[in-house]
Amino acid sequence: MEIQPYKPLKEYLAPVSKSHLQRELLLSCCANEPSILVGNFSHIPQDPLHALEVVEALGGKINRSNTHWKIFPPSNKQKLKRIELNVGESGFLLRTLLSVGFLFAEELILHASGTLLTRNLATLQTDLKTLAIQRLSPEGIWPLVLRKKYEWPQHLIIDASGTSQVGSGILMAIAAGTPTKKLTLMNLVSKPYLYLTLACLKHRGVEFEEWDDGIHFLKVGLEGQTVEIQGDWSGAANLLVMGAISGKVTVNGLTLNSLQADEAILKVLTDFGALVAWDNNRVSVRKSEQRAFEFDATHAPDLVPLLCVLAANAMETSRISGIHRLATKESDRLIASIAMLDALGVSYKQEGDALFITGGLHYQGQTIQSFSDHRIILAALAASTVIKDPIQLSSHSEIEKSFVGLDFY
Repeated sequence: MEIQPYKPLKEYLAPVSKSHLQRELLLSCCANEPSILVGNFSHIPQDPLHALEVVEALGGKINRSNTHWKIFPPSNKQKLKRIELNVGESGFLLRTLLSVGFLFAEELILHASGTLLTRNLATLQTDLKTLAIQRLSPEGIWPLVLRKKYEWPQHLIIDASGTSQVGSGILMAIAAGTPTKKLTLMNLVSKPYLYLTLACLKHRGVEFEEWDDGIHFLKVGLEGQTVEIQGDWSGAANLLVMGAISGKVTVNGLTLNSLQADEAILKVLTDFGALVAWDNNRVSVRKSEQRAFEFDATHAPDLVPLLCVLAANAMETSRISGIHRLATKESDRLIASIAMLDALGVSYKQEGDALFITGGLHYQGQTIQSFSDHRIILAALAASTVIKDPIQLSSHSEIEKSFVGLDFY
């Protein structure tokens, strides 16, 4: 498809945070009372919609409007023999249900779609072993058929070097009443997302104490609560970068100090030299200086494609490190990001765990391959705001995984 040079609006309402919403949907399903979720539900990305379907498949009931969702946990507390769940393309749902799903059934059949069917899930077998889960289906074949062999020990120790999502699922399951009381997370990555999970638990009456790499639960049981779902920093980051490189953009509905990892975009934009202004829940970013920057993506890998575009607009050479985290996303996001830089005519080099990107876009009409990855499509859309000619993009529909309502085609 062809994208005309995109002119962002001056002001947007932040899309709903899929990270926060998916967590609160699962926690509402596990709670002892109904919960009310409040937020901008006018446009819901695909991942939270699959989480909503999972809640209903587990026996929960949901009353929905554009601003409020009331979630009723399952009335039947009897654990089922077997249950089928569709996680769609959500890696978060897949990994959290390895723990949460077994609160509701002895055996899980997990269906998936899109890139999750072909994604590199190299750590999955290790996670299954750690969580005492037997895989009944052949390796590499969907759906996954899983059975929990025995209960976890009082103190569970896992390697969290691949993702924090498995840890978040364990925390939710313990909070809902799994007998385990201590969790140690070795080599933890994506720390902000784990802290977001802990904040959700604390709001629902769970008490715990933390030490360097672990959590000790003092009081479990999830209360039904009214929860305001945050605006999405991942989605908003794309809009704010558009402002930083092409003019000015304001995004409403964001929470400062949100514990969402991609809130780190504010510091990057400040380092880049953009003018960043915060007023209550509104953040405005205006183009100004365009300085090179450095960013460690270890705990916020989803920002990398977008930061490649930001770096391509800097005056000198920027450094993005922590790129080892990119291989197991919707695409191998390092390969996809480098292919995008090639298509945009940007000079770069890779050294070890870092990309060095020298500013300067020299687009000559090449097709940008999306790799069916919503982050690549959004990054390409940001690039189109500073390219005078239309850009060619191999696909665009995957953007709805995380961002619905951007009218650019």
